[in-house]
Amino acid sequence: MKNTATSPVLSWLRPAMLLLAVFTGSTNAAVYSGIWDPAFGSTFPNLGWRGTANYFVPDTCVPTGTVDVDNSLDCGGAAIVTSAQVELYDTTDSGQATISTLLFNPASLGVGTLRFVSGELTQLTTTLSNLVDPGEDLSAFGVSPTTEFALDFNLNGVFLFWQDCGSSEYYLAAHYTTTCASGYNDEEAFPPHFVITRVPEPGTLALACLALAGLSPRVRRALLPRR
Repeated sequence: MKNTATSPVLSWLRPAMLLLAVFTGSTNAAVYSGIWDPAFGSTFPNLGWRGTANYFVPDTCVPTGTVDVDNSLDCGGAAIVTSAQVELYDTTDSGQATISTLLFNPASLGVGTLRFVSGELTQLTTTLSNLVDPGEDLSAFGVSPTTEFALDFNLNGVFLFWQDCGSSEYYLAAHYTTTCASGYNDEEAFPPHFVITRVPEPGTLALACLALAGLSPRVRRALLPRR
């Protein structure tokens, strides 16, 4: 019978390694956060799609001037998207409560180009993310039950792609064919206000606290400074 119990060493080794990575890695990597909050446009009237995304970029890939950096050639592909999500809401609702949250797989957003202006990351390009089903009834906005969404970044900002693949039956035929309609948000009428900021260094302290919380009381006492 296979023993699936976690050894005492492994129970604290994983969070301890994370804690070490936080303190040693914070000095040679940059973490960025991007936010946006536009309306979708005429395709889905009154549908808003505010969102956030986080990016990890090695400091060796962060220039001091204004330049486009090729992630593959200049960074060895080390710049990545670590999280990305969109919250759908009714733009006519004063409270703008979230109706549906789209969580995208960050691994599907492969980073291509990083645009820096005076050493600050302002735009980036990615591959189109995985398609996500909202899982909620959005018929009030003209969204059909078969509509899925994907996220896309390019040097003009962030875009929300939609795809609706339905099945239609041939007349007097016993089989179906799938047809798809697709498009993007209306960037001209409702341009996304996309802003990327570098996460301040103290932000790594929060990660350290999470890692420390995963340690046993005995190990925490051993790692923390003695008074």
